[in-house]
Amino acid sequence: MTITSTYDASAIQALSGLQHVRQRPLMYLGSAGVGVGGLHHLIWEIVDNSVDEAMAGNGDRIVVTLYKDGSVSVQDFGRGIPVDPMTSGNHKGRSALEVVLCETNAGGKFDAGSYKVSGGLHGVGASVVTALCTKLEAEVWRGGRRWGLTLEAQKGRKGEVEPGVPTGPIRDVGPAANKSTTGTTIRFWPDLSLFHDEHGAPFTRPQWSLRLIGERFRHKSFVHPGLTFELRDKRDPANETVTEWCSTGGVADLVAELTADSDAVSPVVGFVGDADGDTTVHAAVRWTADGRDTVLGFANGVATPEGGTHINGFRNAITEAVQKYVADRGLLKDKEQAPNTRDIFAAATGVVSIMLPGPQFAGNSKSKLMNPEGTARARQVVLPIMSRWLEENPAEAKKVADLAIAAMRSRTKSNAEQAAVRALLSKGSKSRNGLPAKLRDCTFKTERPTEVLLVEGDSAGGTAVDARDPSFQAILPLRGKPLNAYEEDLERVVKSLADLILSMGCGIGEDFDLDKFRYDRVLVVADADNDGMHIRTLITVFLYRWCPGFIESGRLWYAMPPLWSTVYRGERIYLADDAALAAWRAEHPDHRGHVNRMKGLGEMDAKELKLVVGPGRTIGQVAVDDPTSLARLADRLFGKKSEPRKQWFLERSGESLSIKEGSR
Repeated sequence: MTITSTYDASAIQALSGLQHVRQRPLMYLGSAGVGVGGLHHLIWEIVDNSVDEAMAGNGDRIVVTLYKDGSVSVQDFGRGIPVDPMTSGNHKGRSALEVVLCETNAGGKFDAGSYKVSGGLHGVGASVVTALCTKLEAEVWRGGRRWGLTLEAQKGRKGEVEPGVPTGPIRDVGPAANKSTTGTTIRFWPDLSLFHDEHGAPFTRPQWSLRLIGERFRHKSFVHPGLTFELRDKRDPANETVTEWCSTGGVADLVAELTADSDAVSPVVGFVGDADGDTTVHAAVRWTADGRDTVLGFANGVATPEGGTHINGFRNAITEAVQKYVADRGLLKDKEQAPNTRDIFAAATGVVSIMLPGPQFAGNSKSKLMNPEGTARARQVVLPIMSRWLEENPAEAKKVADLAIAAMRSRTKSNAEQAAVRALLSKGSKSRNGLPAKLRDCTFKTERPTEVLLVEGDSAGGTAVDARDPSFQAILPLRGKPLNAYEEDLERVVKSLADLILSMGCGIGEDFDLDKFRYDRVLVVADADNDGMHIRTLITVFLYRWCPGFIESGRLWYAMPPLWSTVYRGERIYLADDAALAAWRAEHPDHRGHVNRMKGLGEMDAKELKLVVGPGRTIGQVAVDDPTSLARLADRLFGKKSEPRKQWFLERSGESLSIKEGSR
């Protein structure tokens, strides 16, 4: 054995909390990453703190301002972060404002008396923003005075960056314009060296997106009715804009928006009420002629794409009310079974928002609510209102019941589910352990996240076996382009994608269980051209439609193979796409070497394919920042109606279609 370095006390690093955030930003940014999504996550962290203040009954407006110098400010009109000195503990004597902004796991979320209901649980949001910025300024209006604190990232004696260093003690700026006004304004300047584009190049300027911020605020306004979100864009002094979002109808307005392109069978049915004195439930549902089962959830303002107990309680209550309505009116034939939950929700779109103390989520991503009391409390609010609506609206109630009964009869008559299960079992029984014969599994003998690589065809699959690391990479060749599974029935989906379903091991549809997924992620390895993009899209649609919460959990990744290559000064250069090629040519105008378009993955040898799946590869994670926007977009792009799809493309292309009348 060769000793390559000295291992003693000098090799041990003791990082401060904020230094650790800078060293490992993905631990705190999660699936948002360190690109555009992660950059915007800084805004969300501060805004979410302001939302918690509003949820506690303090303030009804949040103002976000984008400035020309790249900074962003978030202003609320809550109580104002406390500025007085800490009276005990390790931070005794420090201003509470400084502790909140500079220390992880510090904040008011741990005190039930300060926040009865809160979406933030860990007290890390504001300090993470401090850690990832070059500068942060805080101004607090409290007690008739204005208080200010400035924090900067400074270099230490060894060249290391120390974030969140106060430029001085907290200062009394002067009297507030109105003694009754309270609130907090946080303005921050992101450290762009920590954020980069898809090619790994650090941003040269903040990539703030009015669209991303606007969509976030629009949907937050639905979940927090009566709270106004204001966005001010001051980046161009000659063209400043102000946009506001505020909903009075709450999630009922959101359901109306999600079903705006569909033929309504019922009006939007809303549910609002308190349960057990400390829990509030806001929910809504609508049935449409061309709809599909879509129920979105929020817990304390946090999206729960994997569902949870509040969704279960909502669905159970609707099912119980509709089943009783059907039975009381004798709408079923002899020996017919009552419609089940799947039948009743087959054409329903719903949203459930619950506010409860002490929320418990599955994992750090907060994607699934686990509080057992969530089921009973959602049911307690929804069941009586739904039962009353069915009694008081006989015409619409009969239409809803007829939809559910039709879905039940179709399911019973076709037995598509049983046929699909038999097809799966038959397919799986032909190979060892019930796995498809084409799957080249990994050994799982590694600490690295395991992944199943979906590659185009047997040719690329065979080469990928030689290029992979078998300790953590499994290979599954795809048979041609997958089916567009969005509007297909279960039987056709299973026939088209049986190998993938078996390889994943977690089932689909009602049987889907994310905890049974055999790997840590799916990595789609497709060509860099339009056909490859189409395949990635179809896999994404399948996972979104039939594996609820899979994409939102951050388990879907794309390989990003290079499209172009050339030799420059004796070194082979690989370029991701046309944009990267154009940028490289602009930087090297004198290059006269031939630029080659990379071959398809099926034509690459193992050495070339290692560029795509091996060390040094570039892969991208599919992240969902706004589940409600994704739900509507999926319906527009992959639903049965072509008009919304055409309109979407025209809006983004800036083109228009018109037919001129005339004769030849």
